[in-house]
Amino acid sequence: MTMPQSSAARTVLDSAYRCFCRTGFHRTTIREIAQEARLSRQSVYKHVGCKRGALVKLTESTLGAALAAAEQESRSASTPAEKAQRILDVKLGVAFRLWADSPAHAQELRSAARAAAPEVFDAYDRDMAGLLTTALDELVPGASGEVAGILLTFARGLEIDPRDASAARLQLRTGVHLITAGALTSEQTPDPFS
Repeated sequence: MTMPQSSAARTVLDSAYRCFCRTGFHRTTIREIAQEARLSRQSVYKHVGCKRGALVKLTESTLGAALAAAEQESRSASTPAEKAQRILDVKLGVAFRLWADSPAHAQELRSAARAAAPEVFDAYDRDMAGLLTTALDELVPGASGEVAGILLTFARGLEIDPRDASAARLQLRTGVHLITAGALTSEQTPDPFS
């Protein structure tokens, strides 16, 4: 994932984020981003190309930072379930931050970012699934990929409307516990549906 190289580029992206949060992606203009950044429109164009470019670079930067944080959290946890919990907590944190920063425009910004940068989201989802699979390999070696997929689907459901971050985090903790415990049980008993 591409990260901005200069402090001016970071200023433009931070300014674009504030503008998007304040007025939404569709209503924000390059002029507003330039005014927020206290730079010329030409400087904004130089660093992000266009409004969509700013959103793509913000998405790359945000998801890249989240993935790095999830990797770090996974390394600092001691059990596979704790690793999964921490990885998914970082993932939810991205949604929590957006809802906190822009309750009126969070859904629009999520949709616009996914439409502008589907390949970035696809790579992020693959990398998160890989982290979870690796974390769960020790717990359920034969089914770690499947369990990782179930956990990601569960976490996506919590991301839809995370206005109550503490309740969502409690649900995440409970869900991770139930899903990993269920995976352990299913590894030890035959599948009644086969």
